[in-house]
Amino acid sequence: MKILYVAARYDPHDLNAGSGSDYQFYQALLRMGAAVRIIGPFHDDPSLVEKAYRKIHSLITTRRYAKFSNHFLHTSRQATELEIRNYKPDVIFSRNIAPLVLCKTSTPIIYRFDTTLIGSHEQWPIFSEVEYQRMLHWERKVLQKTSLAVTHSEWSAQILAERYHFPVHKTLVFPNPASLPEPFYQGPIQIPQKITLPLHLLLVGKEPYRKGVDIAIQVAERLNQQGITTELHIVGQEGKDQDPVSYKGYFDKTNAVQREAYLDQYRWAHLLIHPARFEAAGIVPAEAAIFGVPTITTCAGGLATTVKNNVSGIVLPQNSSPDLYVYTIKELLNNPAIYSALCRSTRERYEKELNWAAAGKRLQQAIEKLI
Repeated sequence: MKILYVAARYDPHDLNAGSGSDYQFYQALLRMGAAVRIIGPFHDDPSLVEKAYRKIHSLITTRRYAKFSNHFLHTSRQATELEIRNYKPDVIFSRNIAPLVLCKTSTPIIYRFDTTLIGSHEQWPIFSEVEYQRMLHWERKVLQKTSLAVTHSEWSAQILAERYHFPVHKTLVFPNPASLPEPFYQGPIQIPQKITLPLHLLLVGKEPYRKGVDIAIQVAERLNQQGITTELHIVGQEGKDQDPVSYKGYFDKTNAVQREAYLDQYRWAHLLIHPARFEAAGIVPAEAAIFGVPTITTCAGGLATTVKNNVSGIVLPQNSSPDLYVYTIKELLNNPAIYSALCRSTRERYEKELNWAAAGKRLQQAIEKLI
């Protein structure tokens, strides 16, 4: 099987790029025995007209303009079509719509995405209305050409079916697996048995506001105020340590020493707290699940698929208050048998579906049906 991997923004050889998703899909395709040729990533060099438009746009609104320029759409399309003619692939795979918007081909296309544009815009609008409509037009054009859509939440799949009228039988859904060099982590683990004070809360994320860092800090502070000694570690961000919060910075997953230091944060934790205001399809809950560490989060975006309620964590209503997190954590603290069972089922879910060995098999089955 010959697969053309169209990498628009991130290098599939780099585990650290774009949360590692390009790397993981590339490795999954290789493990199924496919001959994979990569084209891209491409450099976006907007024309002078587009640069001027973007400057005017930024003066009119604080919302963003489209992710890609028209020049990028054309140059990436040209390169992709040329590679299709030369390589003659059986399948085209991409995690990005840009090279596919204008691409003309009869070769089956597999398009992977965390969320639809409609879904993200309704829950976390960051683009101006004009730019949103422009990108929505691009997205619809790509979906019309798509033979298999791969997404990571039932929320995303439902919007795809109901709002885009995309065929359900052409959609593959699986939760985002853990993103480590190996498809199934074989290192040492010790599943938590009970919560002993101080309570260890872990948050992993790069964007402070969207990831709800302020909420997590309030939760830790209120637990301490109520006599429950709590420590909060924040990974992926720099900051000034101030009791009970400790910032751990960034870790390079391609560096063995730094990777182990990163994984030690999960080993340290009793709970992963993930109070994201929006999350299309989180990865860190799957990484926590390696070590049997449950996640407390909400149903924002696709998180209710990432974390299965009462199986690999607790899923609260969207926009839950810090007090609800505190209440939920106290319930687990006061019911050690429930916490212990949740840790075991969290690890079982990792073994069943939150690893790339399992996800890769599902992807392979879907591709084999396609061709």
